[in-house]
This record gives sequence, structure tokens and C-alpha cells, in this order.
Amino acid sequence: MRDAQAAAAQAAGTAATTAGSYGNQAGGIGANLVPFYTRQMTNPQGYSQRDVGAQLTSALAGTGGATSGLTGAAGKMAANTRNPMGFSSALDAAARERDKGAAGVGERIAANNADVKMKQQQEAGQGLSGLYGMDVRGQIESQGQVAPDINAQMNAAKYGWMQQIPELTKDAASIAALA
Repeated sequence: MRDAQAAAAQAAGTAATTAGSYGNQAGGIGANLVPFYTRQMTNPQGYSQRDVGAQLTSALAGTGGATSGLTGAAGKMAANTRNPMGFSSALDAAARERDKGAAGVGERIAANNADVKMKQQQEAGQGLSGLYGMDVRGQIESQGQVAPDINAQMNAAKYGWMQQIPELTKDAASIAALA
């Protein structure tokens, strides 16, 4: 019977230690993740400048190439025809279209970057919420196990041989009366 009492006491100690361990572990993890998630919520990074530059270069390379090809062809034609003014309106139109395309590309990349930042903020909020819920749940569940373990310890204490002495004395008195 004392083994049951000792096991229940050990279980209560283990539950309390586990709760403390969850709390300590959560504190260590939180020390790194909470500041990261907080920074992501308040100041999301979005695309790096390098990524924005690569996207702009990739998107604008086609328009720049097309415009310079047209400019080269117009220059050659102007030299052959000896009429440099004949293509100026076409070149102006090409430059306007190039600039218009470049502006559209810049706007799309900026809009995509804003979307990435919004997603980063949402993910950070979900991450913080998940960390908080998991830590609190684990700690509460472990702490909630302490009381049942203590009750088991108390119930085990009721059934030792010392607790049986009054019952045995009563039984001995009954036997003596019969004799």
C-alpha cells in the first residue's frame, strides 16, 4: 500500500516538474520567436532590395531591348534615306510605351511586395497565437494532473496496515467474545 502512496507522490512531483519544464522550454523558445514574430508584425520585410532589383531587371529587359532594337533600325534607315527626322515620332512613341511599361512593372512589383508584407504580418500573428496557445495548454494540462495525483496519494494512504489496526482490534474483540 505504501508503494501506491509513493507512486502517487512521485506522479504528482513528475506532473509539477513537467509543467515547470514546459514553462521553461516555452520561455526559451519564446525568447527567440516572440521578438521575431513581433518584428514581422510591426515591420514586415517583404522582398529584399536584391529581389526587387532582380524582378525589375527581368521585367524591364524586354522593353529596353525592343526599344533599342527599334532605335538602331531607325538610325540605320535614317542613314540610308538621309532623312533623320522621318522616324522621330516613331521613336518618341516607342520611348513613351517603354516608360509606360516600366511604370506598370514597378507598380506590379510594389503591389506584390505589399502583399508579401501583409502575408508576413498574418503569419507572424498566427505564429504568436499558436505559441501562446500551445505553451499555456501544455502547462495547464500538466498542472491539472497534480491534484489527481495528490488525491491518489491520499487515497493510497488510507489503506496501509497501520490504518487497519482499529478494524483488526474490533475483529479480535469479536473473536474473544465468541470464545
